[in-house]
Amino acid sequence: MTFVTVLHILVAIVLIALVLLQDSKSNGALGMGGSNSNSLLGATGAQTLASKVTMYAAVLFAATCLGLTYYTSSGSRSVVDSLPLPVMPAAAPVSTETPAAGTTAPAATEAAPQAAPTESSSQ
Repeated sequence: MTFVTVLHILVAIVLIALVLLQDSKSNGALGMGGSNSNSLLGATGAQTLASKVTMYAAVLFAATCLGLTYYTSSGSRSVVDSLPLPVMPAAAPVSTETPAAGTTAPAATEAAPQAAPTESSSQ
């Protein structure tokens, strides 16, 4: 995978350089608004060679992109998958017993809140 990564970076740099070195029809990047006869690569034969090499570099760049995507997606899982599971508090057990016929279920008795004693102050 390291080889594919290094190849990908090198192809990206070569592709950027090839695109910038090509003769621009609309006075773009390295054309700098000059005439097309003074282009960096010169005659149309060199321009055709540059465009072919750019096409091959683009295809190689796309192949390395797909290769890196395949290697990284099949070899690892999500970061979230490696997190520990949250601890859930234990719930109170639920009684599955039903009261016998004719009896009533025990009533829950709760103590009523008592009012705080008040002191009466006499003056």
